[in-house]
Amino acid sequence: MRQLRNCSGSLALALALFLLLALLAQGARGHLNTADGDPSPKPEPEPEPDPDTEPEKGRMLTTFVDLLSSDPRFSEFLHTVQRLGMVIPLNRVRNATLLVPTNEAIKRFRREHGQNSSQAAGSIYRGVADSQAWYHLIGDGIAEISNFTQGAMVWESLSSSESVDYAAERGSGIMLKTTVGSSGEVLANGVPVMAHNYSCVAGNAFQIDGLMTLPPTLWELLQAEIPKSDSGQRRWDRPLVVESWRTHAPAADESGDDVTDGGSYSAMEKLLASAGWSGILGGSAGAGGSGGGGMHTLWAFTNQAFSNALGFGERAYLLYGPAFTKDEDADLYNEAVEDARAFAAGYVSSGAASLARLGVGTHIVVSGFQNRTRLTVIVEEQRSGGELGGSINGLAIGKSDIVARNGVAHGVSQVGRPDGLVFSPQKILAGLNATTFIRLLKETELGDYIDGSRPERKTTLLVPTNRAMEDAFGYGLGDDADGDQATKAFIRASSEHGLDGASTIASALGALPAGSPREQQLEWALYHIAEGQSGLEELVRSPLLRTKLAAKWTGGKAQVVKAQVDQAHGTLSRHVSFNGADNILPEPVVVGNTTIYLLSSPMPTPPNLISALVQDLDLSLFVAAMGASGTADEIQHVNGVTVLAPVVNSFTSLDLVWSYLSLPGDSDARTDLSRLIKSHILIRPVYSDEIPLHTDSSAETLTIESLNGNKVGMYRTPHGVFVVSDQADLMYSQRRKHQQHGEVHARLASVSDTGSLKLSETDILLRTGVAHVLEQGLILPPNVDITSPKLLRGMKAHIFANLLERFNLTYILEDPRTSNSRQRRSKKQATARSSDIPDNAVVGYSILVPSDKAWRENAAYRELSRRDHEELSSAEDDDNPWRNSTTSDIARHLDMLVRLHIIPVFGRGTESNLTGSDRLPESQLLLADRKTYPTMLDGVRLRAHEFASDRFSVQLDRTPFYQSPGGVPFISFATVVRSGIARTGAVFELDVALKLPPDDGDSPGGWKKFAWNAAVWLTGIGMGSGLLGASGYWVRQWWTRSDYQSL
Repeated sequence: MRQLRNCSGSLALALALFLLLALLAQGARGHLNTADGDPSPKPEPEPEPDPDTEPEKGRMLTTFVDLLSSDPRFSEFLHTVQRLGMVIPLNRVRNATLLVPTNEAIKRFRREHGQNSSQAAGSIYRGVADSQAWYHLIGDGIAEISNFTQGAMVWESLSSSESVDYAAERGSGIMLKTTVGSSGEVLANGVPVMAHNYSCVAGNAFQIDGLMTLPPTLWELLQAEIPKSDSGQRRWDRPLVVESWRTHAPAADESGDDVTDGGSYSAMEKLLASAGWSGILGGSAGAGGSGGGGMHTLWAFTNQAFSNALGFGERAYLLYGPAFTKDEDADLYNEAVEDARAFAAGYVSSGAASLARLGVGTHIVVSGFQNRTRLTVIVEEQRSGGELGGSINGLAIGKSDIVARNGVAHGVSQVGRPDGLVFSPQKILAGLNATTFIRLLKETELGDYIDGSRPERKTTLLVPTNRAMEDAFGYGLGDDADGDQATKAFIRASSEHGLDGASTIASALGALPAGSPREQQLEWALYHIAEGQSGLEELVRSPLLRTKLAAKWTGGKAQVVKAQVDQAHGTLSRHVSFNGADNILPEPVVVGNTTIYLLSSPMPTPPNLISALVQDLDLSLFVAAMGASGTADEIQHVNGVTVLAPVVNSFTSLDLVWSYLSLPGDSDARTDLSRLIKSHILIRPVYSDEIPLHTDSSAETLTIESLNGNKVGMYRTPHGVFVVSDQADLMYSQRRKHQQHGEVHARLASVSDTGSLKLSETDILLRTGVAHVLEQGLILPPNVDITSPKLLRGMKAHIFANLLERFNLTYILEDPRTSNSRQRRSKKQATARSSDIPDNAVVGYSILVPSDKAWRENAAYRELSRRDHEELSSAEDDDNPWRNSTTSDIARHLDMLVRLHIIPVFGRGTESNLTGSDRLPESQLLLADRKTYPTMLDGVRLRAHEFASDRFSVQLDRTPFYQSPGGVPFISFATVVRSGIARTGAVFELDVALKLPPDDGDSPGGWKKFAWNAAVWLTGIGMGSGLLGASGYWVRQWWTRSDYQSL
């Protein structure tokens, strides 16, 4: 009986417990979607179940399989579970929550994804994988209604992030997120929770209107861009569009032009790959990376935040440094990886750290990668929409709790620099893909310029990329086992690519002794390191950079690099180049006291003097003059020079002066030309920024001696750079016009002791110094004495020179200011000269010289030349009017004709006091329009006319054009063809010889003059008589008709 009573008591207790549980389950049923007690909109309701199929009243379901089997609305999900082989493990699940898709939701999923086949393929049945099915079970315990409606919450599912059936261990399940919509509806990963709560011993079940798909991996999240705002939810059951992006490491030729391309979060992905942790992201990014497996939390920063916190070079180093250095430098590679990890450790942590799961407060999260970095996470109160906010290590968190297949992601709006991370120039160069340049500096013992060991030193690095050096030289430095062989190949390629490598190694001119190849490699490296920091603004103000290369061929001065900065256009940055090598960075990279420019090609070293000047055709005549004078080799061997290069027009417009200087085989001309060239070569390099500036308070001039010995001054004004000389005259190719009775002959080569020459181009870099281009004119040193006899030789006026000697007029070619010349002139005084002018007032002579061709066309000279050569029997010139004249008459005529072409220059004050070595002023020697000049022919003057711009003619003064005796019009007119200025006068080349005045009485055949006069008188009388007779006849006719009257 006691046993019966005990059994009855146990049955009664069990029955009471069963009834209590049934009542609780019945009271818990209802819609989960509540908002202030009002039901939320529901989807189209399922058909009412058949009463015969409902669970029996009072029967308690045990497992989720039992629950799914008890309701036909879950048949599709149950069928899927069965076909995927999940029944047995699902029966073991306890203390969980099941989100059950309705039959219609599963059918809709199949239609949208085209999965209508009933065949199961491995772990997938009709488009649903077992991991996706397990994703609908929450393993965090039995969830109640209040757990879903209080706000956003992140749950751990039983779908494993590992390759197993389901998450048997806590912490490895894929996260899902429930939120409350704006209308109070509950959403699970964006899928509405629509049904009542169903319970069983294993846990609770909630009906949902959709089949949840697995969330994207962390890598896919970065590609799809993590949401930045709280508005809207991503529907993970929809196909995810992932932007394609290159996941391989940058090639060796990529310099990282845009280190944040490929989406708003591409920098985060590249940083993890650079740290070797790409595996934590999952997806395609996980291939080949370490750190994969398990769940992780990503504190993702945007590219913009990354760019705001770091400079271009720093970003390039963190993202690309390991890839660029992996095969170049083991130590540098390890350092780059460690730096990338030190930076990335602040934005990655082990496990899925959800703010909602952590709760409000301060928490410590461990990275688990870089020395188990501790991250401080502060979770704040919920914001609008139920989302939690906060910060990590003081950086504000934007979007939080974004679930991923392999963890959780949070968006941070800022990026912080980790303590202890220091960037050196070497690290930045590694990120810019300039590892060959790094190796070059290390091999030449210049590594202290980039390793950060001397941070106080200010330098500017001009760095070619690896690709640029390989393209230029065809090899990588150090690739050969023999270092010298590699360096020789470097130098040989330098020469082939126009970098003057031949002169860098062993100067072709012999200015340098041949050094070892490594020493020449050192020279090339030093030329790419400049003193001081030069940003774009500094380059605009001072475009010349002094490099560390200071050798004897520059006189010990630093070699210079010339920068050219273009103006900015719109939003484009300023473009800058160095010796023609373009900078490919939008802005220079600054690392402490070092500024770095990345060049598209190796920077050409300055060529030798000849090679530099021949590139400009306007300087070709100067180069030719160096060769003709024999000074080219000498000048190129001089160490440290400044070349003032005249342009072609400066030489050619010297007219007769250049004709003399360029005479072949003339020793005097060769000597004078050599002195002229050397006067343009200064004995030390002077760059434009070293020339003093003339201001209102300062007129300092930099004076330097030339190779010729004369001194040249240089100064700057706001209008340019100018050259002056106290010991030399400045000969202009474009003459200044002086006003003295009209404008002077502007075309003539002028010699002036005042004024200056302007430089049209400055700072043409040379291996041995620098060259500047004279805009016009050239320097005539005092030891280059241009005399009238030299100009006659340049003109090749042999006949005129012979006539001067024949008629004892050679003294006009000498300086009349010297005593010897005056004595010779007094002994050889001609009878026909201007006797009213004192002899000591003449300071020089200008000569109008007809060409030899013009003299040969003169009848008197032809006859005299025939007689001089005893060709008395010649019949070729029988009609020569001078054939019957005496030799003395012909000689007297030619003597007067020569004197007609000689113009004395008279002193007007200080000119008469000049010594024999001084040149006469330019204004005394040039022709002027409508000005008359006396000649050595007594009483005869010449008048000059400027008939065109800088074109002059000369004719007899006061001798109009009229019919001369003999019936031939009298013309005494000649055009100036060329001219030249000598020390004591000017020489003008005429196209024809002038004629003596007609009333001179020296014209041949006096009977012609009588016959002509007789003919003129007879013709005049006849014409007068005829006109008188005609007039009388007309008067008679008129008078006679006046007596008649009309009928």
